Amino acid sequence: DSGGAKAAALSTGPRVGPNTLSEILCAGKVRVIIQGDDGRPIGVSDMSETIPPAVRSYVLHRDQGRCVSEGCRSRYRLQPHHITPRAAGGDHDPDNLTTLCWYHHHVAIHMLGMTIDNLTPPHRRRLTSLFANAPPG
Repeated sequence: DSGGAKAAALSTGPRVGPNTLSEILCAGKVRVIIQGDDGRPIGVSDMSETIPPAVRSYVLHRDQGRCVSEGCRSRYRLQPHHITPRAAGGDHDPDNLTTLCWYHHHVAIHMLGMTIDNLTPPHRRRLTSLFANAPPG
């Protein structure tokens, strides 16, 4: 229910926070194990799959083999990204995927917490920050 805000633990590693969990859900295979207060498992999900190769290829072709972030024309290290995150119910439907370069995918989206403005054209996606309208600090 917390959307990962309370953190998660990898089966063979440390606890991770919401940004790392978001990136894992975006690009990796995940099996969720829910533990009760006593630490015993009370629920286990099926292993979720990554984006199917045919869907990846289609999205890359549709997006003309370049990053769709407004002002970026990179063709280097392109990756699909879920517009509606999987943690929020997003799926692998091509309409929910867009192509981003490594920088915009990992740094802007997953590290800086930016999101894709759904109202911008598909080949010129504007990235917005949660703090864009915050008063100066």
